[in-house]
Amino acid sequence: MKKSKSFLSVFILLAIIIFILVSSCVDSSEKNLSKVTKSDKNLLTGNWVRTDASYLIKIIKLNDDRTLEAQYFNPNPIIVGKANWEENNDNLKIIIELKDVNYPGSTYTLNYLQDRDMLAGDYYQAVEGLTFYVEFVRNN
Repeated sequence: MKKSKSFLSVFILLAIIIFILVSSCVDSSEKNLSKVTKSDKNLLTGNWVRTDASYLIKIIKLNDDRTLEAQYFNPNPIIVGKANWEENNDNLKIIIELKDVNYPGSTYTLNYLQDRDMLAGDYYQAVEGLTFYVEFVRNN
């Protein structure tokens, strides 16, 4: 009888220890999730140079209506038709549509990679109907 009582006591003690350990793990993972910081949209402003060519996106201002004041150079100025920014799940994205000779409807759709301080995504070249992966790095 003593053996079964001591076995039961040890079992209950182990169950309590396991419960405490599991509870503390859950609490710390919830704390880590709450530490995820929201991206600052103003990090998008600045001069961005494409890594494979001397093309430049200049983001001057982000407006509250989700439009951008932006310029594009290749290396000469190219007319920007529309420029917008989006924020989804703390991810920042810009969409710049060009509207110039040889560029009508060509579009950059770029995500801001905060950990690398760069813009990366797709360039749709409308004249040829082709999409290319591109990256831009900050050049301020």
